[in-house]
Amino acid sequence: MALAARTRWRSLLLHGSIATTALGLGLMSWFIAKPMATRIHQTVPGERLTITATPNIDISLDADSSITVSNAEPPQIELLRGNAYFDAKGGGPGKLQVKVGTTYINDIGTRFSVSKRVNGGTIAVADGQVEILVEMGTYLVGAHEQADFDGIRVTGQRVIADADIAAWRPNQ
Repeated sequence: MALAARTRWRSLLLHGSIATTALGLGLMSWFIAKPMATRIHQTVPGERLTITATPNIDISLDADSSITVSNAEPPQIELLRGNAYFDAKGGGPGKLQVKVGTTYINDIGTRFSVSKRVNGGTIAVADGQVEILVEMGTYLVGAHEQADFDGIRVTGQRVIADADIAAWRPNQ
């Protein structure tokens, strides 16, 4: 009789601890996990749009352009088509990464524009620096410079005037 009661208690304790652990893990995943959501922003020919991706990142889209922005921290941003101008205010470097095709652009500065073409794109930096990560390595582009990229290498890095950074933007 004592052996049967002891076995019953052990069984109850084992199953209770398994159920408690499962419930605890379920609650932790509920409170910790934040579902990933991606918003697409696009403009039609003749329309321009400025969005706030985060309190510290504003994005201006040229006509006939589209971009995706996730709710991750930092946000995952991809330029799908056209031209975009990024204004990262504060928050330090590394808070903004933009994907253009197979190329990644990391913000080290504050303001820059990106244009996507069929075989790559062009970046123009207004303030600070950006890192361009392509197959051949990492390239730095500084303030008042423009560079072309194709996913494999960066070419044509040159100094430009402020007016050439995002000529399509009004009030520049």
